[in-house]
Amino acid sequence: MELGGVARPSDPEHHASESSHLLDGGSNAVRDGVDSHDGHITVEEAIETIGFGKFQLGILAYTGLAWLADAAEMILLSFIGPAARCEWGLSSFEEGAISSAVFAGVFVGAYVWGFVSDMKGRRLGFLATALFTFFFGLLSAWSPTYLFLLLARTFVGFGLGGSSVVFSLCMEFLPASSRGFWLVFMEVLWTVGSVLSALLAWLILPNHSWRILVAVSALPFLLLLVFYSWVPESPRYLMVKGDVEGARKVISQVAYINGAPVPTGSLSLAKSSHQTVDRSTVADGLDDKTKGSKGIKGAWEIFLQLFSPELKLTTILLWTFFFANAFTYYGLVLLTTQLPVKSHDKLISAEAECMPDGRPGTDVSSYKAVLITSLAELPGLVVACLTVERFGRKASLGSLLLGTGLFVAPLWKPLSEGLTTTLMFGARSCIMGAFSILWAFAPELYPTKLRSTGLGTSNSAGRVGGFLCPFVAIQMMNNGHRILSVTLFSAVPLITSIATLLFPVETKGLRLADDIRSEKPASEDHVGV
Repeated sequence: MELGGVARPSDPEHHASESSHLLDGGSNAVRDGVDSHDGHITVEEAIETIGFGKFQLGILAYTGLAWLADAAEMILLSFIGPAARCEWGLSSFEEGAISSAVFAGVFVGAYVWGFVSDMKGRRLGFLATALFTFFFGLLSAWSPTYLFLLLARTFVGFGLGGSSVVFSLCMEFLPASSRGFWLVFMEVLWTVGSVLSALLAWLILPNHSWRILVAVSALPFLLLLVFYSWVPESPRYLMVKGDVEGARKVISQVAYINGAPVPTGSLSLAKSSHQTVDRSTVADGLDDKTKGSKGIKGAWEIFLQLFSPELKLTTILLWTFFFANAFTYYGLVLLTTQLPVKSHDKLISAEAECMPDGRPGTDVSSYKAVLITSLAELPGLVVACLTVERFGRKASLGSLLLGTGLFVAPLWKPLSEGLTTTLMFGARSCIMGAFSILWAFAPELYPTKLRSTGLGTSNSAGRVGGFLCPFVAIQMMNNGHRILSVTLFSAVPLITSIATLLFPVETKGLRLADDIRSEKPASEDHVGV
């Protein structure tokens, strides 16, 4: 099956029908220097040839909306805990358990949805996660008891675990030459979600129930479901699964929307043999162990491939880094409303007093602190965007983690409100930049057939950090162990900043592999014509 046929951008039917024929080959056949004159072309070469355009902007907007919705649900943790504590008279442990329940759900959901995505498709995996999160997000707003809320938020976390699926789908449509920049830039929508969540809390909680805030925060997932039909399946996934015709149609659709001709050549996987791909050759590209495997057995066999000799070190490092980043990031989010500050030589607790009607009496300064530190993520994202393609993933990630640890360290003792907010601003900025680079870096390290599963399990490991951080940020702080709490949130990013040196490959400018046995991608700077 072949790609081809230059069609008029204004005629989609002609564009689709003619793309089944071999092109004559043009001067812009492959912009990044890939020689397709042997008659074969990979999906990534086709995407690079078509270039960045309206289609990529659309898929980035959709993924960004998913990121915004995810952020709104996670930042919500800063406000649900204190509100539930006041309504039901919860202890510090029970308050922290609400946040931990969400992370426990994400821990399981990240792997489940990643496996579903790699076996059944990116679109199906994300549809299920959006439905799941929207339903249980609304349901948790009507929680009659604490245990019901705990269970509902656990299922919300299970749905949120699928956020890595839409991220994988997005990156598989981006040209390698600008992939790192756009994946980091997309994190701006996470920050927008954080800021909107803080603003909504400021608007709603002083005069209304926390349940209204929880219900409103679930609405972005409804928008994702409304626009779901527009999102196509990943052509890389279709190729790996043997649906060459489906991959060809998606690439034709991308070219049509971007107003570009369909590239020359017969589609092939990113393998050193560069064989033309049909259903039999794709089957050769799949691991024999997973052919025909379904259910728990198939999931376990795919999981084991993450620890193959080629991927074992990468998997262990990514699990460690996702744990460290999630532990630090969400810990800083929770510390924003937990750190006591000094005022006129008196120590003022950040814990909200409960009002007679059962609402938390959080003052304006608490909402302001959450809003300011959420806005702090923007400078970190700017730094990440400017450095990720210039200095590479490893150097940028390590530097921002180092900055996080240094900003947090002075908070071991009570400081003025202004100085505390400034240090939290710097720490939140750096950890957000580091997390955004890690999310761009991680999926580039896995082949297409394992990408969602690899990213999902890494995300699961991160949620272990998220599960533990409430007990460090809330329970330890409330029990008088401030020094130990702050030391942990400082030491973890400092240690992982050094560990960036252990990653076996820098993915800046590299093309994505489709299979474990794929030839190691070549840098764009060293590919000849």
